[in-house]
Amino acid sequence: MMLLSWSNLKRLIGRADVVLEVIEARNPPVTRSAKVEKLVEELGKILIIIINKCDLIPLHVCKEWQRHFEAQNIKAFYVSSLTLTGIRKLKQYLDETVVLRPATILLVGYPKVGKSSLINALKGSKSASTSPYPGSPGYTKSSTLYKILPGIYMIDTPGIIPPEGSDIEMIIRRAPVEKIQNPVRIAQRIIEIVQKFDSNIINHVYHIRSTEPLEVLEELAIKRGWVSKRSKEANIDEAARAIIRDYLRGKLTYYILPSSDR
Repeated sequence: MMLLSWSNLKRLIGRADVVLEVIEARNPPVTRSAKVEKLVEELGKILIIIINKCDLIPLHVCKEWQRHFEAQNIKAFYVSSLTLTGIRKLKQYLDETVVLRPATILLVGYPKVGKSSLINALKGSKSASTSPYPGSPGYTKSSTLYKILPGIYMIDTPGIIPPEGSDIEMIIRRAPVEKIQNPVRIAQRIIEIVQKFDSNIINHVYHIRSTEPLEVLEELAIKRGWVSKRSKEANIDEAARAIIRDYLRGKLTYYILPSSDR
């Protein structure tokens, strides 16, 4: 994962005609970047919000978020790179509204919101690369353009926004799970969040009856065999990393509505 500096991201946005800001369906407000949207506006580009990973939550929730954004005069689509839900509608919209061609599309978003998978979904199996996109900032080699529609090309490399803030979502997106500092504290908070959403989720996913976060981590470690041979103590750090991974993968069900208080 290569995070872009804000200056390089600005240059990349400047070279595109349309910017697709990819956010995650489970928690759109936190995975949305006001800083990116301001850059897009300042540079006079077209912004479309893509509510990705809609396969992880009920479809009516995705539709509520789409209506929420469009009530603010922001065009939005809900999609799933896994099931390809919404991909055809998005491409049809681009084909109908992007008049000046050739046009270039860039996907931007925080880490782990599914940008690369969405790029592959938009490219499709029949898409072929065109000429290189020279000098793309932040990368060692030139990016490649893919033709996704007549006269509409997509940059194959996503713009990865540097995560900002202290929200739990940003903390777990800053670095690989193995490098997250104090994973136990982060996992405890995740357990609290998902249990507030569904009090039975931990038992359903892990078959653990404990509800106190630290006890959940201890039981999970013992259940998975993550126990020190010498001290016989449960390796709760490893259990914590498993909880974080399962949250990121959508194994632990959780989402918010536009009307939810965070």
